[in-house]
Order: sequence, then structure tokens, then C-alpha cells
Amino acid sequence: MTPERFNLLTRRHRECLRGVRELKGSKEIAAELGLGKSTVDGYLTEAVRLLGARNRRDAALMLAEHEASADQVTENEQNTYPDKVMPDSARLVAPPEVMPIPSAPDGSTVGGVVSAGHASALPRLNLPIRRRGQHRNDMGLVERLLWIPTIAVGLAIGFGMLATGLDVMTRVIDAVASHAR
Repeated sequence: MTPERFNLLTRRHRECLRGVRELKGSKEIAAELGLGKSTVDGYLTEAVRLLGARNRRDAALMLAEHEASADQVTENEQNTYPDKVMPDSARLVAPPEVMPIPSAPDGSTVGGVVSAGHASALPRLNLPIRRRGQHRNDMGLVERLLWIPTIAVGLAIGFGMLATGLDVMTRVIDAVASHAR
């Protein structure tokens, strides 16, 4: 197995494969990572394909073996060259500081809405359906009640447009038929 294949794996691929290595099921891994079960299954399927493994268990064992050999190589390099900065020097630098969220003097955010610690430029529109990766829909009661007439108006407009289109098509067909006689 070439090390280049392991470079194709993303952080999520590796997290899911480590969960399989710990004998966790897709549901358990999904709950731990805050993802949907189908999302975890997708990551695992893609990781199996990228590594050329037979199944997810085989891929997890391959990753564990690769990580163990990589850790061993890193220890040997550090013991051989203790005074030199190693290629893996990213661990020597402190993680970057989190940028503060801009706010107005009254404490409200400037230019957007804060959701999960991130400021977005536009307010988030909660849809009345559960999106991929969500455990449940996070709409409140008022939002749900506002969606009911919105959907009803949308359906009425849609059916009105359909009826108008059918009426126009009927008139066009009648005009063509009467002109052909």
C-alpha cells in the first residue's frame, strides 16, 4: 500500500475509520461526530474505495497500521535529529486565535446572524424539511406555523399556473385545428 493513498483521505474519512477500528457502528460514529448515519456510511464507502480495501473493517485496519508506522517514523526522526526542525513542525506552532465576531455597541452582531459561533452575512432560512446531516429539524413553533400558509399559497399559485397553462394549450390546439380545416 502506497502512502499516497492515505494522503487522499480527509479528516472525516479518518475519524470514521477510527470509529470502525473501535468496533463502533455507523449510528454510534454519527452520534459522536454530529453527522447523519448515511453521511458516515458515505465517508466509509469512499474511504474503502480510495484505499482499495475489501471492506470498511479492512480499510480501518490499513489506516491504523499506516498511522502506527507514521508515528514510529516520526519518533525515529526526532531521535536522530533532535536539534533540527522536522517536516512535521506544524505541531510546534500554537493554533491560530479565533477571530472575534464583529458587534455593534448594543451587543448585536454587525452584518448578519451568529449561528454555532460563526457570523453569516445573511440570516439563515430554516426550511420545513430535515436536511442531510441533521438529527432533527431545528425550527420553532412560530416558524412551523408560518410555513403552513406559505406552502399553501405556493401550491395555489402553482396549480393556478398549471390550469392557466392547460387552458392556453387547449386554445392553441383549437386554433391550430380550426385553421387546418
